[in-house]
Amino acid sequence: MPDFRRRSRALEWLDTASPTREERAAYLESLAWFNGVMLGHRPVLTWLAKARRGGREPLTLIDVGCGYGDLLRAIRRWANRRGIAMRLIGVDIERDTVAIARDATPASDDIEYLVADVFNLKPAVRIDLIVSSLVAHHLDGEHMPAFLRWMEKTAQRGWMIADLERHPFSYHAIGLVGRLLRIHPLVVKDGQISVTRALSAQDWRPVIAAAGIDPQAVQIKWFLYRLAVSRLKD
Repeated sequence: MPDFRRRSRALEWLDTASPTREERAAYLESLAWFNGVMLGHRPVLTWLAKARRGGREPLTLIDVGCGYGDLLRAIRRWANRRGIAMRLIGVDIERDTVAIARDATPASDDIEYLVADVFNLKPAVRIDLIVSSLVAHHLDGEHMPAFLRWMEKTAQRGWMIADLERHPFSYHAIGLVGRLLRIHPLVVKDGQISVTRALSAQDWRPVIAAAGIDPQAVQIKWFLYRLAVSRLKD
């Protein structure tokens, strides 16, 4: 059994393997479906409803570590239903992942995708909002504050991180639900490793402070053994 009192340094299969594009696509599609079943997009969409109030439109939003592009497509559907004009940009460091996301995204969704290392990314346009889902647990102790600093500097209206909470319940739930729903076995295995690498609510405060951001200016909300860490600027 993992020790949930501290973050694990175990690596996930997708972080260490060199899968073919077909293998990567099967993995990402299964992960996106599983995340949808587990209501993984809801915290981001709830935050967006608050973030757009009183702001200019169209809004430009970046999704860091966009993966299969499923979150961006969910945001596009959300925005279209409300008549909200948004420019959506997905960023991922893996070229094959970006190609897979493009293939899975209808042209009518009008979503841009970039292959880039976010730490070297200097957008040429104003970025209003930045979101990132299921990415933070991949970062080590040094890169986590750096990521927060980049978001704080780049996002003009605010940023939001949605990630897992390190907790034994979510670890076992992923294993059980994954097997019942016949999720890709590597997605289940990596999902459990992700839980052990994730931060607890108590872990986030010192990381925020290390990034030079006032912890009181950042909200941490719990949702179904996930944590939504967000900041809206005045």
